[in-house]
Amino acid sequence: MSTIALFGGSGRTGERVLERLLEKGHRVTLLTRQSLGSNEEIDEILGDATNRDAVFETVRSADVVISALGTDKQNVLSTFTPLVIEAMKQFNVTRIITVGTAGILQAHDSDNYRFETKESKRTMTTAAEDHARAYELLRDSGLAFTVICPTQLIDEQSTGEIIVSKEVLGTKHSGPISRDDVADLVMACLTDDDYVGHRVGITTES
Repeated sequence: MSTIALFGGSGRTGERVLERLLEKGHRVTLLTRQSLGSNEEIDEILGDATNRDAVFETVRSADVVISALGTDKQNVLSTFTPLVIEAMKQFNVTRIITVGTAGILQAHDSDNYRFETKESKRTMTTAAEDHARAYELLRDSGLAFTVICPTQLIDEQSTGEIIVSKEVLGTKHSGPISRDDVADLVMACLTDDDYVGHRVGITTES
C-alpha cells in the first residue's frame, strides 16, 4: 500500500477520501489545523496548507499527493499549489490528484473555461478563478496530475446516471453529484492512469 499526503482531509469531501484510503489500507499523512484524534494509520501534521514548512513536511514521505482543499476569498489554492509542486519536486513525488470544480472545465462551444461562459450557473467567479490558477500551475508543472471537476456537491446520494468525462462536462444538462461519488473517483484515479494529465468532469444528467 502507498503513503498518501492528504490535504483538505477534514472537509466534507476530504473526510470521505480519508475514510476510503484507510479502508484500502493506505497510510495517510494528513495536514490538518486541528487533530482528528488518534489513529495509528494517520500521521497528523498540525498546520496550514499555505505554510511552506507544513506542506513540505506533509509531502516528505509520500508516494502520492491528494488534495480536497476548498478555496476561499484568500486565494488559498493559488498559494498552496506552488508550494505543493515545489515540495513534490524536491522529494521526487510525481503523482497528484486534486478536487477542483466543473467551472474550470473547457466550455462546450469555446476554448474558455465554463465559468467564463453562460454554461456555468454561478454568478460569482472568485472560487473558480482560484481553482483555474491552481489547474494552470499543475498543467505546466510536468507532474502527473489529475484535477477532478465536480458540479454542485451534495451530501446525499446521486440520482440519475453518473457521467465522467475528460476536459469537458459530459452533458449540457448537468445535475448535482454526491461527495461519495467524487471520493470514489479519487480512489479510482490512484490505480487507473487513464486520467493522468487531464481535468475530469463528474456530474449527473438532470
